Amino acid sequence: MQMSTKYGIAFLCMPKCASTSIEKAIQPFCNINFSGHPKLKHINAQLFSETIFSAHKKLLPNVEIESFSLIRDPLERMESRYRYKTRDEIKNPNHPNHRNYTGGMSYNEYIKEYISEGKRKPFANLASQYDFLTMTNGEIGVDHIMPMNRLDLVADFLSKKIGREIEIPHENISPKFSTSLDHELEKQLRQYLAEEIVMYEFIKGHGKFNKALHSDKLLAALKACR
Repeated sequence: MQMSTKYGIAFLCMPKCASTSIEKAIQPFCNINFSGHPKLKHINAQLFSETIFSAHKKLLPNVEIESFSLIRDPLERMESRYRYKTRDEIKNPNHPNHRNYTGGMSYNEYIKEYISEGKRKPFANLASQYDFLTMTNGEIGVDHIMPMNRLDLVADFLSKKIGREIEIPHENISPKFSTSLDHELEKQLRQYLAEEIVMYEFIKGHGKFNKALHSDKLLAALKACR
């Protein structure tokens, strides 16, 4: 999570959604930077509202902050997470994050664990984009949401807010190799991610999400899928 009280922006870093690239692009302009540990870096909308934004409103009530985040094709995001956890860096059993290593299993095995009932094994943990972006009351908790494949929109938004051209580098890219998923298992995964898929397709279809313009329509689309 990064925030600038000068430029009026707060970036909520969605896991596996180009967060490292955007962090690097805006870090020089942000006076509040939570990074490093995943629980600090990936603060969701509810926690942001309850803690950081709540404190901001008390301390700087006249400084407006617009929050923004990214969303990614849910199935593509799952594949990326699986591939990222096959990297050689964590293959060594002595590595502190070895429990997250997925190089010894198929993608089907990984998805079965992800959608299984009960507590997942560490390698299959990945927060839902829907849960990340919504509040406990079901409302959308972020002002602007853009598809990950439209980093040009992110750069344009940031350039206007900061007042200079912002370029977003490509960082923290997962290893490249093909994955395949059994048809029935893909069907189960789509059902499991139904709200997330509806949210992504809505935002992709509108180009981007603006809370002031699209909140009611998105909430209606989400309600219809339940």
